Amino acid sequence: RRGPGGRRVNRTVTASASAITALANAALARVATRQARVPLDEIKARALDRPAPLNGKEALGSEHIVVVAELDPAHAAPGQLAEEYEAGGAGVIAVPVRPGANGVGSSLTAMNDANVHTRTPLLCMDPVVSSYQLWEARAHGASLVLLAASTLHDEALVSLVERAATVGLTPVVEVCSARDLVRALRANAHTLFLRPPQYVADGSVQIQATLAKLLPLVPNGVVRVTECGSTPRRDLISSAKLDADAILVGRTHLAEGAPRQAVADLVAVGSHPALSRRREQAV
Repeated sequence: RRGPGGRRVNRTVTASASAITALANAALARVATRQARVPLDEIKARALDRPAPLNGKEALGSEHIVVVAELDPAHAAPGQLAEEYEAGGAGVIAVPVRPGANGVGSSLTAMNDANVHTRTPLLCMDPVVSSYQLWEARAHGASLVLLAASTLHDEALVSLVERAATVGLTPVVEVCSARDLVRALRANAHTLFLRPPQYVADGSVQIQATLAKLLPLVPNGVVRVTECGSTPRRDLISSAKLDADAILVGRTHLAEGAPRQAVADLVAVGSHPALSRRREQAV
């Protein structure tokens, strides 16, 4: 189809750009509400009063695949749950941020509580669309922040990756497709969260098939984080064999029963010599 002046219009790209703009605007509106309550200067001062963030990229790099354990922000004692994850061997603890004013507030409080109780780096899972969120995350104890390529235009993605590093945080760029991957690498992202969408009932199979295509495209030196589906043990093994550096394990697989043991069991699986990422360099 051709537009004004006879120029060909790429309707797919136009629709994609419109979707990105809509998502970004909605997220910016939510951030603006929070910023109206706590101004940037105040949240920045709180952030700078804290100790420097931990090295998130270093925490995700190991001879064996690292377990990133997802915290339940609605847990009655999130700090104690974080302690259990840490004792089980989690390399990073991810804190999802629930939508809505009360949800965001309780999630940030949970992250702050986890920071007080542990020395494990925390990943704030509130997708960043504004530099305000970077200071907000640091003020509540985060060492890593999530940037979703699918909700950011190229200029914003480049800017926020750079800004996160300036604030002292490790930017983790979420990519859902080969196109996202190219954009993330162009933005000089050094830590990626490869998160293919689940469009079929057997999501785990779909995810692993897509990861098998995406992971080999990631250059050496870039940290690769994947996400488990419905079978954490099997997905961890598959991701390790695909040379992933870390895997995010959802709270539904960890928070019930004995969370420390659940994490420890997965760490033990990932530590098997057959899954060592340096096994071929041992000559």
